[in-house]
Amino acid sequence: MNKNRLIEIQQGNTTKQASYVLYWMQQSQRVHYNHALNHAIDLANQKNLPLVVFFGLNPKYPDANLRHFKFMLEGLKEVKHILIHFGANVVIKIGKPEELILELLNDADTLVMDQGYLKHQKDMRQFVINQADASLNIDIVDTDLIVPVHIASQKAEYGAYTIRPKLKKLYPYYRDFDKIHVLNNQQAIPIKSDTELNDIDHLLSLLDLDESVKPSPIYKGGYIEGTKVFAAFLMNTLNQYEKSNDPSTDYTSHMSMYLHFGQISSLDLLERLFYQLNQGLIEGSAFDAYVEQLFIRRELAFNYIYYHAGYDSFHRMTEPWAYMTMNEHALDTRDYIYTCDQLEHAKTHDIYFNAAMLEMYHTGYMHNYMRMYWAKKIIEWMPTYEQAYQTIIYLNNKYFIDGRDANSYAGVAWCFGKHDRAWTERKIFGKLRYMNASGLERKFDIMSYVEKINHIIHSNLD
Repeated sequence: MNKNRLIEIQQGNTTKQASYVLYWMQQSQRVHYNHALNHAIDLANQKNLPLVVFFGLNPKYPDANLRHFKFMLEGLKEVKHILIHFGANVVIKIGKPEELILELLNDADTLVMDQGYLKHQKDMRQFVINQADASLNIDIVDTDLIVPVHIASQKAEYGAYTIRPKLKKLYPYYRDFDKIHVLNNQQAIPIKSDTELNDIDHLLSLLDLDESVKPSPIYKGGYIEGTKVFAAFLMNTLNQYEKSNDPSTDYTSHMSMYLHFGQISSLDLLERLFYQLNQGLIEGSAFDAYVEQLFIRRELAFNYIYYHAGYDSFHRMTEPWAYMTMNEHALDTRDYIYTCDQLEHAKTHDIYFNAAMLEMYHTGYMHNYMRMYWAKKIIEWMPTYEQAYQTIIYLNNKYFIDGRDANSYAGVAWCFGKHDRAWTERKIFGKLRYMNASGLERKFDIMSYVEKINHIIHSNLD
């Protein structure tokens, strides 16, 4: 592991009789390509201590619902099985993780945490750091990005063109995962979990979750499932990726949901891409196009939320020129105005928007190009820009399996001008980028997308 992934928060200043090394798994819910887990294993081996892996299952996690929890638990069940096979002690507690982990700190030699990026994720970790006594060693490892967010840049970048050269210069030094390390001390620690994850559906029924959004009938969680999906993408569609903007096709990888929960690593995916490229199995242009999304655009999004304190606030999330143009067009007459409820239930005049909303509503996914169109239409149809922003965030976080993510906030802000440029001025949008139905019809066989979504929905409702 490149040492720059590691942030040493606190070095314990006393010698104590510790019982274990403690790894708090929260962001990176996987075993493979998990630098934080490997670091915890290395420390446990150096100190000849067993390893305890803690996960806090919080039913009141911000904006999470039954759909999100089902996908997450499918992955965690798999992770727990593998960790037990490796000889680690796995402790799963139900409640606020930042509070429940405190009782485990007294007997720990070292606390290893994976990196958190959103505000509430950083706050959770800071709360634990503040509560820990001076005898505890505390490390944070950035393992969900190819180049750690604090290394790629020390400030909020203006756009992809400013962060791209930095990332491309650095990434060869962060192809730094060899294999999962072996845990030497496999002593059992008598700490009881609140659940064994044997029956996920039964556990879900006990968690008092928001059940208004049902689990996806199509997408299943876990590293094994994610690698199957990605393998099919590499074999069947990657060479068509340059045409992935077309909603009528299925040339996307569907990895965003697995990346969101940390069930698969972007570095893992990158290494698989390099192998395919070196074997002559994919074209260089397709490789470059996918790496631009997986690496450059994704890490730009994390840079945005990590360094931009106002990433989740309408009044602070975008550029001054964008606010200026919105102010100039705030009183423009809108041809259509819809309520949030009408949008949520696909009750608009636009069949393309309705199809995208139904895909999101029923499956937890929406084609990437349609996400942009969907958000632009909400800007056009809500009474104010601020209401549009709040509605987009609300629906995004509620229905998408990969919602509540750095890419979510950066993507929504992009629709309001962030990481974009000023365009030709027009009604309502001002200089914000505009998208319309005729553009979809001109570029794509968009009715095939509508028919595809209707078929998916009816097939899963029957």
